[in-house]
Amino acid sequence: MVKLTCENCDAKCCKYVAIEIDTPETKEDFENMRWYVAHKNIIVYVNDEDIWHIEFQTPCEKLGKDNKCQIYEKRPDICKQYSQDECPFHNRYKEKHTFNRIEEIDSYLKKIFKNEN
Repeated sequence: MVKLTCENCDAKCCKYVAIEIDTPETKEDFENMRWYVAHKNIIVYVNDEDIWHIEFQTPCEKLGKDNKCQIYEKRPDICKQYSQDECPFHNRYKEKHTFNRIEEIDSYLKKIFKNEN
């Protein structure tokens, strides 16, 4: 078994925060998604398990210029529990849907609500 390390990583896991959000079901629900992605450094995505997330692309303030944690021994529990099985440096998974702009959400809406006026 190969041991995964953080060596040569650019600390991708320390440069964003993603939070699960309710799955939108109506056109009105998508208005929040449109508002989210209208802001810089925010995306909405759907993972391979159909779970919706909002992602804030912002680095941890404890990340050093060398991409290493400056408080490693005292880092938050969520950081300690982070599994390298989910690591974006070691894994190349792709989300089902990623929305960076309002236009992408609008295009998606046209596809899923195509039979509605």
